[in-house]
Amino acid sequence: MLSTQGPRMAKGDVNGDGLEDLYICGAKDQPGVLYIQQKGGHFIKSNEGLLEQDKGSEDVDALFFDADGDGDQDLFVCSGGNEFSPNSTALISRLYLNDGKGHFTKSAQLLPSASVFESSSCVSAGDYDGDGDLDLFVGVRLKPFGYGYPCKGYILQNNGKGVFTDVTEQVVPALLTAGMVTDGKWLDYDRDGKMDLVIAGEYMPVRLFHNEGGKLKETTVQAGLENTNGWWNRLQVGDLDGDGYPDLVAGNHGLNSRFRASRDKPVAMYVSDFDENGSVEQIVTCYNGDSTYPMALRHDLVGVLPYLKKKYLRYADYKEQTIVDMFTKEQLGKALRLDAYELRSCVFMNNGKGGFIKKPLPLEAQFSPVYGILEQDLDGDGKMDLLLGGNFYESKPEVGIYDASYGNLLKGDGKGGFVAVPEQKSGILVKGPMRDIIHIKVGQQEVVVFAMNNEKPKIFLPKSNHVNNKSKK
Repeated sequence: MLSTQGPRMAKGDVNGDGLEDLYICGAKDQPGVLYIQQKGGHFIKSNEGLLEQDKGSEDVDALFFDADGDGDQDLFVCSGGNEFSPNSTALISRLYLNDGKGHFTKSAQLLPSASVFESSSCVSAGDYDGDGDLDLFVGVRLKPFGYGYPCKGYILQNNGKGVFTDVTEQVVPALLTAGMVTDGKWLDYDRDGKMDLVIAGEYMPVRLFHNEGGKLKETTVQAGLENTNGWWNRLQVGDLDGDGYPDLVAGNHGLNSRFRASRDKPVAMYVSDFDENGSVEQIVTCYNGDSTYPMALRHDLVGVLPYLKKKYLRYADYKEQTIVDMFTKEQLGKALRLDAYELRSCVFMNNGKGGFIKKPLPLEAQFSPVYGILEQDLDGDGKMDLLLGGNFYESKPEVGIYDASYGNLLKGDGKGGFVAVPEQKSGILVKGPMRDIIHIKVGQQEVVVFAMNNEKPKIFLPKSNHVNNKSKK
């Protein structure tokens, strides 16, 4: 699951010619690619030698922003994945500095931390301290060989010249054990002129941090976001109802699976070294009726915990065994338990009073996990629409693959409500595992690019009959 999360994309004008360029993240042993747009609408690869040097890393997110205050677009690339040990330098994220003409050099900084190598997941830029330069939030997805244990989110303060310092402990110590972060965004949710932070992840609520004099104080509960624990994959920020306040779009696992979750009957994961052999095991459980059962089949469970084979010699012995039947009270007491209550992809509408109201997206958006989110007025009616992409093909056979998304266009009503547009009208039909969606102008034509896992990107034209059910005269 953790090895098929990419690729992500980033866009920006790196050489100042007024044309948007595109970076597509690379997998392990495959360099990321920077495509420079040429006049006429075609692209050429650039900085290939530089990026080739870092092909051993797995790119999990990327961001164009002005790191050193010289007016051009620099590039930050997060390194992550689950293939590396904690000592691997391949986990060091990278900052590439632009000379203004699209030629990049790699910064010597060890980011996000000079002392600990971690599997990052996301990066977002915002001036949280109000000094005029862009600071960074970098989220961490997992601890190598310790999936399930809470990870850190980093606040990296910019000195204005592109040199970053980890100030997390001073600014927001709650991020030291943030969780398994999948995405994070800067936003000014209460319009007080200061950048706040929202993050989400696996078995995490959507967590909100309010900027109070350069310190970030958690306001998740006050904002009405408590008990939103989900399997969140992606966050997007945008004003969906035109009231001037930023709303949230959050991609989740969806409802088209064997997993069901609620506040009273959550999907739970127990994380511990159950057999005390030095390795960490994860046991996922779901409710059936009023009892909760491990999702793992007998042969999978005894494969990682061989001592249970004597207890369950036959499959019949394993039948109807609950989590408390399988493990002792002491074992479960030592384990970290994580709960998920909400599996629906949702929008969280800003009420303009410091809080958010959760609204599940239409049923069609729940057919598959959501990884890519584009928030854009795609039909030219002045109201924000959503374009979603997802699917996941590497599930265990007993769970089944998730392939019911073909790119979901949700037409917005300008009030935070959305209606799914059938593919016959939207023109969107994307088969395969989608991981990111980006809107980019190519020449005079606006296009939507879907980044596909283990496939070439797929491109659609929103200003033709695609993604536009309005007739043109």
